[in-house]
Amino acid sequence: MVLVFIEAMSDSSTFDKVAARNMLGMVKRNCDFWLVDVPKITSCIHKALGCINMAPARRSVMSLIVWMADKCPGEVVSTLLTIAPPGDSTALALWEVMFSVPHTLQNVLKELLIQLQDRHYRVLYTHWVDTAILRLAILASSDLQDEEFAPMYLVMRFLRQRRPAVLSLLLRAMMTLSQRGEMARKMKVMLPDLMWVLQYGNKAIKIKALVVFRNVMAQLEREKASPIAVRLAEFLLPFFDDVRLMYKADV
Repeated sequence: MVLVFIEAMSDSSTFDKVAARNMLGMVKRNCDFWLVDVPKITSCIHKALGCINMAPARRSVMSLIVWMADKCPGEVVSTLLTIAPPGDSTALALWEVMFSVPHTLQNVLKELLIQLQDRHYRVLYTHWVDTAILRLAILASSDLQDEEFAPMYLVMRFLRQRRPAVLSLLLRAMMTLSQRGEMARKMKVMLPDLMWVLQYGNKAIKIKALVVFRNVMAQLEREKASPIAVRLAEFLLPFFDDVRLMYKADV
């Protein structure tokens, strides 16, 4: 039944899309009889998403993938890793929406930590690029103290590469992780690499990097934040100005 509703949302009929979206919301509340089909549903979402153009319908499907990732993270992660070719834009959109919800992100990163260590799987382009995601998963899933977190990141330096899709996915996860005060304080070690990202990123990447900056700086104690803020102010202000101009141009 869930598969039928998802496929209906990619139909050309607006009525069918709205009806399917409403029915999908209803069946989510009665999941016991279809939760065993998570792999099939994940595959169906991946196949249909490109044909779902109505914003409310896309939101419904995205909320379903997040909901399933909370309930059955292992099945969602393994299915996407199996069916999606490296660099697949639809899969990247699904990873990104799962990375945007704190609890879901933690579940998905734990599964990626397990499954990406199997070289059979790929999220992006090459094993080296996937290593950036794996390193983020290691850092985020480990219960590291401040004095352990910084040296481990300085060994990994996963932000130091230029593929936009990789940076976008990493920064989406960091935006979510940095909402937690404890994690944001640990992330101060990443500030120099975030400045490096700002020099090379596109519009979306710059906005994400600045959100992480904001979250990190907001959590630092005043006596720690002040000297850092002074050193970064001249560097960062032009980027905030650029973002404001970008938004004006889009309006």
